[in-house]
Amino acid sequence: MAERPWGFESPLAHTVWRIFTGLLTQGVFMARRRRRPGDRTVSQKSSGASRSREPRSGKRRERMLPPWLTMLGSLLLLILAFAFIFFVARGCVATQEATQVRKYVTNSDSLLSESSNAGNNDLQGVLANAGGDPANLDVDALAQAASQTERNYRQALEYDEVPPEFEDAQPYLVSALGIRASATGDLADAASSETGNFGEAVSVAVEDYRLSDSIVRNHYLPESQAALEKAGQQGDQSYLDEPEPFMDYEQLGFDTSAASAGVRDDPNARHGIQIKGVEVAGEQLSPGEDVVLTGSAEPVFAVTVVNGGEVVEAGVPVEVVMDTAAERQAHSATIPQMEPNGAVSVEVSGFRPGELEESAEVSVKAGPVEYEENQRNNVLVGTVTFGI
Repeated sequence: MAERPWGFESPLAHTVWRIFTGLLTQGVFMARRRRRPGDRTVSQKSSGASRSREPRSGKRRERMLPPWLTMLGSLLLLILAFAFIFFVARGCVATQEATQVRKYVTNSDSLLSESSNAGNNDLQGVLANAGGDPANLDVDALAQAASQTERNYRQALEYDEVPPEFEDAQPYLVSALGIRASATGDLADAASSETGNFGEAVSVAVEDYRLSDSIVRNHYLPESQAALEKAGQQGDQSYLDEPEPFMDYEQLGFDTSAASAGVRDDPNARHGIQIKGVEVAGEQLSPGEDVVLTGSAEPVFAVTVVNGGEVVEAGVPVEVVMDTAAERQAHSATIPQMEPNGAVSVEVSGFRPGELEESAEVSVKAGPVEYEENQRNNVLVGTVTFGI
C-alpha cells in the first residue's frame, strides 16, 4: 500500500494554501484600500456628494407642483386675463357711448343758442331799426340772418351721430330749426320784393317763430330729458336749459296782430294726425305686409299724412327707419304746414339697399303733434325684400 503524501506536496495542502493565500491577499487589498488617503477622500467625497445630492433632489421634488395643479393655475390666470380685458373693453364702450350722448346734447344746445342769437340779436335788431317802415329795412342784414337760420337747420338735419336714445328727440329739433329757417327766408324774400306785403309776412313769421318755440319747449326738451334718463346720464341735463324764445315778439316795431293762416297753439282744440298711406318705389306698403323691390328699384318712401284735427299743424316730422342685417338706417322729412282735414305727401329717401333676398323691417312714423292724444295711427310697420 503506497503511503499517502502529506505536507506541501499534498494536493489537499495546496488547495488549503491557495484558499488561505487568496483570503489573505483579498484582506490585505481591502485593508490597503481603506488605508489610502486619496481613496478614502474620494470615497468620502463620493459618498458625501451622493448623500448631499439626495437631499437636494428630494427638496427639488418637494418644490415641484403636480401637473394638474399647474394646469389649473394657468387656466385661472387665463380666465382672470380675459375678465380684465372684458371689463376694460366694456368700460371703454360705456365711456364712448357717454361721450357720444354728451357730444350730441352739447351740439344741440349750441345750435339752439346760435338760433336764438340769430333771432334776438340779428333779426330783432334789423326789424327794430326799421321802425315799422319796410323801406328802412337793412335787406343785406336780413339776408344774413336768414342765412344763419338756414345754416343752423342744415347742421341739425345733416347731423349723423345721433345716439339711439335721442332718435325721438332729433326730429323735433330739426323741425323747430326748419320752421325758423323757412320763416326767416320768407321775410328776406318779402323785404327784397316790391309787393308791399312785408307787414303780413312779419305776422306769419311771428306765428311760425312761436310755434318753433313751442316745439322746443314741449317736445324736444321732454324727449331729450327722457333720453338722458334712459342712457343713465341725468347729470348732463344741465345742458338742456330751456333756450329763450326766438325773438321778443312785443318789441318788433311792426304790427303783428293779423292772423296767420289759422295756426294756433290751443290745447282745447282737437289735435291729431295719422298715416294715410305709404308707397315704396311706387308699390303700396300696407301694415304687416311686404313689398319686393326688383331690378333697379330704390327704397324711396312716399308717405301721405292726414291732419284729422281742428287746427293747422306746422312742422310735422315724418321718420322712416329701415333695419337691414348690416345697419339700422333712419331718415326723416318735415311737413311745413297741414290744414285741418288736409293730406300732405312727403318723400323720404337716402336708404342703402340690403343684401339680395334680404327682408328688412320698415317703420314709418308721423308726428306726434302737440296736444295729440291718440297716437296709435301714427305708425305703420311692414317689410321690404330686396329681390333680383
